Amino acid sequence: MSAKKANWTFLAVILFNAASIVVLAIFAGKINMTMLQALLVSQGIVLVPVLLSLIVTRTRLKGFIPCKKIKLTTVLLIIAVTYLSMPLISLVNLISMLFVENEANNMMAGFVEVSPFLIVLVVGILGPMNEEFVFRGVLYHGYRQSGRIIGAAVLSAVLFGMMHLNFNQMGYAIVVGIIAVLLIECTGSILASMIFHATINTSSVIAAYAIGSIGKDSMDIQNATEAASSLTYRETLCMEISVYMVIAVIATAIVGCLMYVIARNEKRTAHMEALGEVCRIKKKEKLFSVPLWIAMGLCMAYMILNEVMMHMAG
Repeated sequence: MSAKKANWTFLAVILFNAASIVVLAIFAGKINMTMLQALLVSQGIVLVPVLLSLIVTRTRLKGFIPCKKIKLTTVLLIIAVTYLSMPLISLVNLISMLFVENEANNMMAGFVEVSPFLIVLVVGILGPMNEEFVFRGVLYHGYRQSGRIIGAAVLSAVLFGMMHLNFNQMGYAIVVGIIAVLLIECTGSILASMIFHATINTSSVIAAYAIGSIGKDSMDIQNATEAASSLTYRETLCMEISVYMVIAVIATAIVGCLMYVIARNEKRTAHMEALGEVCRIKKKEKLFSVPLWIAMGLCMAYMILNEVMMHMAG
């Protein structure tokens, strides 16, 4: 699959998603889905057009998406990278909250009504596997064929962020996407990015259940404390941002060191050094084409419209 075909694939995903939104809106009164069913449908909406694209383009997954086994020590290092990346992810999330609502928190609040096992299975494991296959598997490696390795990494991450269709999640999803690509290159396996993504989502789900289990008395104390505070919402956010900024700088530096350790552990240091040479090749395929501009334009239009409607409703 070339970069142009990857662009058509992403446009197909966006159009299929838009069509699904319209259908669900029309039959809203007749289709009553549970949250779990809605989550499964949302994953299918992303996966189905990609599978159809692979069939149409006759793309063979073997040799296209690297999926070799990785060492147990590498798995442990990936988990360490995940938790050390969270300060940076949280920082980007906090910065976005200065301008837009925290969409993830609004969604997570509904998880406590569903079985923890099922939510962990769908959101914590199946969702990340599906999204990694689509964005770091098919799209990234499609763009990677162009020889523009850095561009492919950034573009696939941006498209992953846009696919969330809100500015809040888009910001930190881009960070997640870039780190995931680095892990794939350091290990030579998409399993690395799946473990990374699954660890993030599973931790977030567990945190949502932990917060949801806080007793009423504890919430009353928290609300009374917030009411007594002289700081505004934005001032509190700015304080949190300043703290997370320091932590994120230190933690991200350690992540960089661990990436080197992972590459060395998987005997990929020579490969990582060779990527620099590949990036200097002059003749490269263009990443952007009309289908991609259309897809990105539709995503941005939806997100802007959604923000305007939320502002008017508020």
